[in-house]
Amino acid sequence: MELVTAEIEGAGGVRLLVRDHRPAGRWSRTFLCVHGLGEHGGRYEHFSEWLVERGIRVIMGDLRGHGRSAGTRTHVLSFDEYPADLGLLWRHFQLEKPSTVVFGHSMGGLIAVRAVQTGAVDPEALILTSPLLGLKLRVSPLKRLLGKLLVRFLPETRFRNGLDPRNMTRDPRFAEERRNDPLIVRTVTASWFFAMQRAILQAHRDVARISIPILAFRGMADETTDGDVLSTWLSRTKSSVCDLVSLPTHVHEVFHESDWRDSMDRMMQWLDQIKTPTL
Repeated sequence: MELVTAEIEGAGGVRLLVRDHRPAGRWSRTFLCVHGLGEHGGRYEHFSEWLVERGIRVIMGDLRGHGRSAGTRTHVLSFDEYPADLGLLWRHFQLEKPSTVVFGHSMGGLIAVRAVQTGAVDPEALILTSPLLGLKLRVSPLKRLLGKLLVRFLPETRFRNGLDPRNMTRDPRFAEERRNDPLIVRTVTASWFFAMQRAILQAHRDVARISIPILAFRGMADETTDGDVLSTWLSRTKSSVCDLVSLPTHVHEVFHESDWRDSMDRMMQWLDQIKTPTL
């Protein structure tokens, strides 16, 4: 495997760190991947290596304000900044629909959805794990009210993101790595929170704009994103190939559980079976 790390200029000139994992020789597909809130692409090395071993190229950037990319930590004025960055990566690497899959986890799933809906990317298929299309995590009314007051005058005011480490993964090794990862960000800004809420509403408003094949995974014990909302959203897309994998004992990070290889196998079997519908 060849790993090329590059710095690419994102929307508004923000410097983005991108990892380009390449198989030896030719590759059959490319995965353009988007990680979740507060984490970074370096957490997906096992995911990337597994795909590269099977002849698939993996492009995994750190989102703006995350990991080793520039930008105020977990802060945006508009959620559109994230899909715009993804579109720039699409063009920079000259990706093409017949051979590119977009993968997104949690907030990365919401970003991937909005990027497809807005035309920033045009992939062969969309694969989502625990996408942020509905929030199960409770935000107190007081915190929400305080955020509304602050977002107009002090948009970069920070709040704890409320993510429970016990609901991320039940695998001891992955849990310890997450706990000790110095790049994990555990706060968000008031501006980020309300931008995220608007993006969720837009993802539901524009659901019919998606017609490519979709595969989604949800953990039935996930208390972070809402799997029932995901199921409803999937049923409203225009995709003729739309599959949902429900994992009874899993929490939020499906590909950071002990049986992640089994889930990866299911993903690859699905990809081998799909045919992009003619539009």
